[in-house]
Amino acid sequence: MKTRTIVAGLASILAACNPSSKTADFIPGTYVNHAESAYSVANDTLAISADRDNANVYHIVRRTGFRRKKERQVPQYQVKTFIGIWSEQQQILQISQNGVLILFHPDKNELSIENSTYLKLKK
Repeated sequence: MKTRTIVAGLASILAACNPSSKTADFIPGTYVNHAESAYSVANDTLAISADRDNANVYHIVRRTGFRRKKERQVPQYQVKTFIGIWSEQQQILQISQNGVLILFHPDKNELSIENSTYLKLKK
């Protein structure tokens, strides 16, 4: 009985220290990015939620607002939805529609997509 208690305790400590689990727990939430150049301004919001039926599947909704500065146009808005597959081994979320890779940085409270960094708003 004592051995079982010790083994169970060690297993729970190792599970708590597992960075893979920490990253997977960090994934769901809302992330924002702001980009500006001499010609345009863009704001992106990513809402990522876990699939109820599949453990490694995530739903991603990307909302983008874009405005050209020079032409003083009305802002344009887009909403796109994606499915992401989480690879526990590689620690990446891959968007199934286009193959784009999403990297998560829980220690910095952000994610990276190609050259863009998104800050996490909701925990």
